[in-house]
Amino acid sequence: MEPSPLTQQHRPSSFQPKIDSLYEQLLSTEDSDRNEFSDGFWQEFFLLRPDKPGLHRRLDRLGPDDLLQIEAETQQLFQRAIAHIQSGHGVSVETALDTLTVFLDVILAKRYTNPSSDIITVLAGLDEVDNAFLAFANAIESVVRTGQSVEVRQKAVQVAIALTAGAYQTSLVSYFTHRDLFPCLIKYIQDVDIPTRVFEPFLLLGLLANYNKFEFRNPYRSRLEDFVNDGAIQKVIQGFGAVCCRSRDQYVAIREDIEEGWTLSSTLKYIGLGVLAPSRPSTPTPTPHPTPITEDGKDPFATLPDTDASILLSAYDFTNANKLFCFNLITLRSENPKTEHPFSAFLSLTSYILHHAHRSQRSTLYGLLNLTTLRILLEDQSLCIKIFDPAL
Repeated sequence: MEPSPLTQQHRPSSFQPKIDSLYEQLLSTEDSDRNEFSDGFWQEFFLLRPDKPGLHRRLDRLGPDDLLQIEAETQQLFQRAIAHIQSGHGVSVETALDTLTVFLDVILAKRYTNPSSDIITVLAGLDEVDNAFLAFANAIESVVRTGQSVEVRQKAVQVAIALTAGAYQTSLVSYFTHRDLFPCLIKYIQDVDIPTRVFEPFLLLGLLANYNKFEFRNPYRSRLEDFVNDGAIQKVIQGFGAVCCRSRDQYVAIREDIEEGWTLSSTLKYIGLGVLAPSRPSTPTPTPHPTPITEDGKDPFATLPDTDASILLSAYDFTNANKLFCFNLITLRSENPKTEHPFSAFLSLTSYILHHAHRSQRSTLYGLLNLTTLRILLEDQSLCIKIFDPAL
C-alpha cells in the first residue's frame, strides 16, 4: 500500500484572525521589496471585520521612522479606504471608517521630526496630497450628510475628529475649511434621536471654529455667528445638557456628596448655641466623606473630567458667537420632566470641576473656561434678567 501524499498538520496553539495576518503583511518593516497590493487584497481587507485593538497595537509599535519606511503601504491604505468610502458599498464603508479612525488616531500622535511634511508623506505623498485630501473631505461630507444609517454617519464624524484633533498643528485641517462640513453636521444633529450623540458633531464644530481663528476669517466661526435655526440650536443644547450630566455623574460615582440630614445638635452648633446641644446626640455624628484612593495610590479625581469635557470648548465658542444660543441655553427646559435642565446640568458640572480644580492643571483650565462662559452670559443684561427670573 502506497503511503498517503497528505501530511498531518499540527494544530496551532492559537488561531489568528485573517484580518490580523493582513495587518502584519501590510505593516511589516522587514520586506525589502515594496510592491503594490492587489485589488483582491484590498477587497478582502475591507470585507473582513476590523480588529481595532489589534490594528492599534501594530501601529503603536511602529515609530515615526518606521512609518516613513513603509510610506508606500500607508499611502495605499489611506487612498484605498477613501475609495471604499466613496463607493458606498455596504459593509466596506463601515470597515473603512473604523480602520481610518484607528489609523489616523495612532499615526498622528507620533512625534515626527518635521510634523507637517512627514505626516503628509505617510498619508498621501507630497505630489498627491491635494487630490487625496480633497477626496477625503468630500467622502466624509457625503457620508455624514447621506450615510446609510446614523451609526455609519457617526463613524464618519469620528474619522473627521481623529484627523482634526491629530493634525491640528498642520495645514491638513484647512481642507475641511475648503469643504464646508457645517451643513452636514447640523443635519446629522437634527436626525439623531439620542441626545448624547450630539457630542461628537458639536465637538467637531468647536475644533474647526478654533482652527487658526486669529490668522484668517474662519468660515466656521462665521457660521456660528449667523446660525439662527432655533430647532437645531435646541437639539444641540439638549445634547450638551445630557453630556454635562454624564460627566458630572462620574464625580458622583467616585464619592457621593449628599448632605447629611439636619439634627437638633447640628442645628444648634450651626447657629452658635452648641452649649445647649444634648451631650449625647440621638443620631451618630456625621463624618466627612473620605477621599477614595485607587489600588495604585492615585487620586481618581485627578483624571476627571474625562474626554466628555471637551464639549465645553464648543459651548464657549457658541456662547461667545451666538446670542440665540445663549438665550436658549438659559431658558430651554429638558424634554424629560425627570431630567434637570441643560443650564442646570452645566452649572452642576462647573461646580464639581471648580471644587476639584486643584487636583490637575487640566481641571483648572476647564474651570476657567466655564467661568468665562458664565461671564459672557452675565454681562448681557437681558440674559442676566432671565437667569434670575423665578418663573424659569
